[in-house]
Amino acid sequence: MLTAPDAPNLPFVQIGSDGGLLAAPVTHGAVEIAPGERFDVVVDFSAVPVGTEVTMRNGFGQGPAADVMRFHVVRAAPDDSRVPDRLADVEELVVPPGATRRTFRFTRGAVGDHRGWTINGTGFDPDRSLADIPLGEVEVWRFVTDVHHPVHVHLDPFQVLRRGAEGPRDLDAGWKDTVDIRPAEAVDVAVRFSDHAGRFVFHCHNLEHEDMAMMATIRTV
Repeated sequence: MLTAPDAPNLPFVQIGSDGGLLAAPVTHGAVEIAPGERFDVVVDFSAVPVGTEVTMRNGFGQGPAADVMRFHVVRAAPDDSRVPDRLADVEELVVPPGATRRTFRFTRGAVGDHRGWTINGTGFDPDRSLADIPLGEVEVWRFVTDVHHPVHVHLDPFQVLRRGAEGPRDLDAGWKDTVDIRPAEAVDVAVRFSDHAGRFVFHCHNLEHEDMAMMATIRTV
């Protein structure tokens, strides 16, 4: 969040996500961002007087870790730019009847002779594919978590369809390659791999989790 003394928090106007521009801008009072996620935002500092110090704060942080950076508004200057109402033509992935649906469970579990982090009960094995996916076909993948896992898919981006029984959040808009998944949550995404056949991976983007084998190989065919 962007805080200023004696003034309301400044909004973020999101114009892009992991995979490029959104179709239209989305305004957020705060942005919850997980490891690996990216948000392109525009901030209008003309809403506060010259001399104001605006602080970007981490609402989940404590002590010095709560203050991310500070902006000093030192002068007024003309600016005739604006964020357009329409940003880009974003293709919507349409899930066809009978589309393949896969579930991937991100949980704590045994990895060899020790405890680690697993996908569908197994640790990372580069030679074992959890799924063979035909190029050009739209599939629905469900990610299910035990604790907080941001899930990152390599090769092509995806689109968030729903969180549990609800639709996607505003922060899920656009093409994504990382989706933030809360404890005991299920998130459905539409995914399509288009160009390259071979072996690729997806994984939890918490560094200690992917380092402890929470990664899986897929194969596009």
